Amino acid sequence: MHRMLRRRRNSDDGPSPDLHRVGGELIDDEAMMANRISRLPKEILGTIVSLLSTKDAACTQAISHHWRPIWGSAPLNLDMNALSVNERKRINIAGSILAAHKGPVQNLVLVSNYLERCNTTFGNWLNNLPVLNNLSHLDFQFGTSSTTTIYQENSMTYSLVLVALRFSQTLQLVSLSNCCFHDDMMSRPLYFPKLRKLRLHSITASSDVLSAVISACPALESLMFNYTKGMRHLHVRSASLRSISIGTTNGLKKEVGFQEIDMEDAPLLERVIPTVLDDGPAIIRVISAPRLKVLGILPNSISIIEIGTAVIHEMPSASMAMLVPTVRILVLQSDGPNLAAVVNLLKCFPFLEKMYIKQSLNTTVKNDLRNCVPGPVQCLEHHLKSIVLQRYQAKTHVVNFANFFILNAKVLEVMKFGVQNTTRDNEKWMNDQHRRLQINNKACQDARFEFDSQYWCGYLDSSRIDDFSVSDPFDL
Repeated sequence: MHRMLRRRRNSDDGPSPDLHRVGGELIDDEAMMANRISRLPKEILGTIVSLLSTKDAACTQAISHHWRPIWGSAPLNLDMNALSVNERKRINIAGSILAAHKGPVQNLVLVSNYLERCNTTFGNWLNNLPVLNNLSHLDFQFGTSSTTTIYQENSMTYSLVLVALRFSQTLQLVSLSNCCFHDDMMSRPLYFPKLRKLRLHSITASSDVLSAVISACPALESLMFNYTKGMRHLHVRSASLRSISIGTTNGLKKEVGFQEIDMEDAPLLERVIPTVLDDGPAIIRVISAPRLKVLGILPNSISIIEIGTAVIHEMPSASMAMLVPTVRILVLQSDGPNLAAVVNLLKCFPFLEKMYIKQSLNTTVKNDLRNCVPGPVQCLEHHLKSIVLQRYQAKTHVVNFANFFILNAKVLEVMKFGVQNTTRDNEKWMNDQHRRLQINNKACQDARFEFDSQYWCGYLDSSRIDDFSVSDPFDL
């Protein structure tokens, strides 16, 4: 919100053309606009405040006397991350805000690194404060001290999850970190009619209880989960789901490993995105997804991907049973990168338009096509327009990999190479790459080639996975 500026008129100064007289004072255009906004109806001002962060919303009280009562009655977005780095102080501030606020709370982010100290306080807020009755967004970000046992941690977080069920009729987004779902949760009435986005990180839950939660969300559009514990197999059936982001048990080797996910009857599913590259699930099945457009990141650890009647075995060396004509965007993790494996895989996606390669450097890969299955690669002939090669290094086998697409992608519009800043600014190095990559011999004369540092170590922003306003969640 712009700060209101006032300029007093000097006795021998004429009025400046960009100044306006308001109540005996001259104010500039910026202050004039702020003054006009302040005169809007309180309902509109309340809507404006509700769109701001906790800190910015509180600061609106300093704009003018018109704004002072607005924040206390407007829909509140309370994010404890914005209050203080000191946990005790953060909890006290949040408690004071919730106690004094007269309007509804629409977004609530509860944060604690020592949940054993404030579990009861959080439970009282969630259970007793009427300002939370119409809560739409709920985010738990929890941790505990090293002296707290796993049993104690699971018991505390599960108690808060149960209390949060009282908001089931109004919640639209739920994000939970380091929480537990016990199996007895399935005996409770579970129904979330408005829940559109569910994000789970480091959740302890069985396959049965998580499937029950998903089934209780008839409007669910986006499901994200990473580092799940206690779940080997998950069955998802959803007529509304548009995006699923699948994490792993990486770093939790003592826990039951997440091995397989089945997605059945997903008529609106557009995005299937495994997000962690080095550990399961080994099998991904999408029984029916006629709108699937975005697939990836496909890591080396995946052994089977089934999409409808298409079966792709042993990534990244793919053998295809049928084609997957709907996929337009593909993201691969390739060890090498391995040209023959990638070319074999591309034959499964004849209408592919964009491809991202996240390479793991392996100098033993020679990148010849002797292991490639014979036959045309339809997407190279007619559809593949954009290629991004992340972490490009000018090793011979990497150059050979890139060179294949430069010489064979006949409708290519742009190929981007992720490089370090120091490399990009080296003119001699750049000229040498143009020569080695044979850019003058490119298959498509209109193709552009860009060396961009943002693709050197750029990774998918999780906030974009379920942002359906963008067609490509990987595009930086």
